[in-house]
Amino acid sequence: MPREIIADLSGGAAGFESAGRFVGSPGWIHGRRRVDSFELILVEEGTLPLTVNGQCYELGPRNLILIPAQALHEGSKRLMRPLTFFWAHFSLQDWYLGIRAGEGGSDTVPDSAIRLPLGPMSFKSDRLAIMSNQLLDIYQLTYPKPSLYGNYFMTCMLFEIAGSASRLGRGRTANTESRRLQQVQDWIRVNACDKISVKWVARHFNYSPSYLSTIYKREFGISVSGQIAKWRIERAQELLLSTSEKVWQIAEACGYRDPKYFMRVFKSQTGLTPSRYRSSFSRRHYNNA
Repeated sequence: MPREIIADLSGGAAGFESAGRFVGSPGWIHGRRRVDSFELILVEEGTLPLTVNGQCYELGPRNLILIPAQALHEGSKRLMRPLTFFWAHFSLQDWYLGIRAGEGGSDTVPDSAIRLPLGPMSFKSDRLAIMSNQLLDIYQLTYPKPSLYGNYFMTCMLFEIAGSASRLGRGRTANTESRRLQQVQDWIRVNACDKISVKWVARHFNYSPSYLSTIYKREFGISVSGQIAKWRIERAQELLLSTSEKVWQIAEACGYRDPKYFMRVFKSQTGLTPSRYRSSFSRRHYNNA
């Protein structure tokens, strides 16, 4: 029976401990471990094969999982492709495992409690990805020690996850077009850095470009061209911080033939030039294998 984590926050905020971005190479496998804290994993690129308390998962891009304290978890197989994921460790003072609402469990929890998914969850919103980057910056302020600021920001992330899970639950009966648009969004995310366009995406899914643009923006609040640019720039941000490649090389890797146009798009979305972005955020906490 589907279960969920019920976290009562009346006793205070979550206790943020640490966070980072992990970069794994082919051949790496997640170690076998059982820790005292909760762990949040949010996959950004690649696939993470993970077993939690005997349950096997394949976590792809824009998938997240909350691993409860003392849960035994380990990699189920070695990586075949590169992998990048955000991780954070935190504690909760008062929590328990409950039956998911609508599956035989209670539909109400105290006002001071939130419902968190037990198991993997996909999310449409970019807010969690943005918040993970903000949490990394907060952690750097007092690294290696956590801070009160981190506690409250981690709590905000948990509220965001709970809200996303609730919206996902309500959307399980979404119409066929919404499900198809999710496929379009997933396809754009995977192929954004290739030389694609709105016309190309529309043709691939048998839509007219104008109709696809209209329904896509209505569903996700962003245009198809804006979505392509957004994910290209997010990839460029990752490459700027994790490689020493020149700006023109990163532009090309992210689907831009004209480096000057890439720099204009980058600055319009981030407020910084690529070079300034690299120098401003180069101290972020990374670990890799």
